[in-house]
Amino acid sequence: MSVRDGAAPAVRSPRPDQVSLQGIRAVCFDLDDTFWDVWPVIRRAEQAMYDYLAKHYPRVVAELTLESMRAARERVAQDFPEMQHDFTFLRKQALLEHARAFGYGETMAEEAFDVFIQARNQVVLYEDVLSALDRLAGRYRLFTASNGNADLRKIGIAPYFERCVAAREVGALKPDAAVFHTVIEGTGLAAHEVLHVGDDPLLDVEGARRAGMAAVWLNRTAATWPADLPAPLHTVTTLTELVELLEAGGV
Repeated sequence: MSVRDGAAPAVRSPRPDQVSLQGIRAVCFDLDDTFWDVWPVIRRAEQAMYDYLAKHYPRVVAELTLESMRAARERVAQDFPEMQHDFTFLRKQALLEHARAFGYGETMAEEAFDVFIQARNQVVLYEDVLSALDRLAGRYRLFTASNGNADLRKIGIAPYFERCVAAREVGALKPDAAVFHTVIEGTGLAAHEVLHVGDDPLLDVEGARRAGMAAVWLNRTAATWPADLPAPLHTVTTLTELVELLEAGGV
């Protein structure tokens, strides 16, 4: 899916040797694939939604597979490029079009999405998440910034965070600097006082650096860093390593 980049004034990405973790007052986290493995969650949620449609709106599943429904959402994203930052809208719009196509009322879209989003928030946290948040909460202000539509209140970890920013609320997707700027708007924090942590080299690390923040790459899967991006200042494989890095002063 394409992303909107450059909506906010561009900030030159700092070289890895020009930024340290000294003076960090806040930590901002990505969610999907940072706090939990997202694709098993999405697959379960889509299957739950499909099973609901099979029971209550059988004409839909008589003609559509899960794969064809995913393809339909991709077409919706192309038809509504101005809404590509809002995954909730895209899913609901695709369901609405299915309802119309198969002669059902528009309530089908709301019902099916409710089933999806309930399952989408039934995540399994990586085992290092809660202990890391417990250790960081007393020392840093904590935030999140996500392109997805997970709800930390439903997941049960919202109390750790001062602010949770979703792309659909900003009107832009990471790596757009607007997402990162929204995280600290009105907090009294300067961008260089915030560390962003995430799994995606472009969306998280490079996006945060363009917004003037420090960034740490969380590489849980032994992935290879893209050759076309400046190397990250620090790489960790778990959030436990992140905590230890911060406790050591980022050196």
